[in-house]
Amino acid sequence: MADVSDAVERVSEAVGEVSEASGPRRLGGDDRGQLMLVAALAIAVLLVGLALTLNTAIYTENLATRTTDTNLDGAVNHGGAVEAGAGTLVDEVNREGGTYAELTDSFDGTFGNWSDTAATLAAVRGAATNASRVSHVEGTRISQTDAARNFSDRGESADWTLASGVGVRGVRFEVARDSLATSSGSAFEFVVDDGTDAVETEIYRDATQVFVTVEDAGGTRTTCSVAADAGDSVTIDVAAGRLNGTACDPLDAVHTDLDGTVAVSYRNAVQAEGTYELYVNETNATVFDAARYAPAGSGSSPVAEEALYAVNVSYVYESGETYVYRELRVAPGEIA
Repeated sequence: MADVSDAVERVSEAVGEVSEASGPRRLGGDDRGQLMLVAALAIAVLLVGLALTLNTAIYTENLATRTTDTNLDGAVNHGGAVEAGAGTLVDEVNREGGTYAELTDSFDGTFGNWSDTAATLAAVRGAATNASRVSHVEGTRISQTDAARNFSDRGESADWTLASGVGVRGVRFEVARDSLATSSGSAFEFVVDDGTDAVETEIYRDATQVFVTVEDAGGTRTTCSVAADAGDSVTIDVAAGRLNGTACDPLDAVHTDLDGTVAVSYRNAVQAEGTYELYVNETNATVFDAARYAPAGSGSSPVAEEALYAVNVSYVYESGETYVYRELRVAPGEIA
């Protein structure tokens, strides 16, 4: 702003000289015109100087912002990759089976390899990264792998509770279309109840479609459907809210209408055949009941076995002057 100030001083001196030379006499038309011209020149100089100063400040701020955002974008992207990678890995490890100690060892080894690979790729971009497991929550995987069996318990009870007083995640069904009831009144139901409210999900069919009807905590029933021919199977991913890979908005009620721990139950379980899995956050010693479940490795269904319900992982991202450390809780597909 020094140039602007000098210009203003020079204009002011010029105005003063005109005034002194003129003395006390009244200004004529030419004098007034000269003063107006000088004043206009002063204003123009001020505006140009102010514009230049503001533009410089804005450019400097934008440059700094872009630099910071670029580094933070890298940290955010890495955090998303850590969360997605840990989420995929934890369930792959669970499906392999084992004791809690074996599951954590398997997770740590594979996740460590993933972290090393990610660090190598990040180094090419001038960043340093690292990720590791901090802790975990022991839980139980409840599943059925016999696609020709209905969803009754080990004792063939059609109405049964899988677990109660639990958190639940990762609920997925693959159901044989031909095994389903042809009306909602007698259909297979998946029920999640928090003790105050319940959300009930029915799965049934007609000649050309499979329907998923959800009754939310307020008693409102909504339906989504997918075309299915004889012999087809359909997947219902309750956690992701999808029917055969397509969004099924009624399933959102399972996420939004319940609070706290829940009981998970099946009704009319003989009206559906296929496979399923879900995870609860109680240990297998608490959940397993020989009247309802077969032990892991028995070849029978359904099975309740040890699993990692959630893992807490940390990651570091460092690039230039940007340093980010975060811890994430990873429990993929958690609904309650």
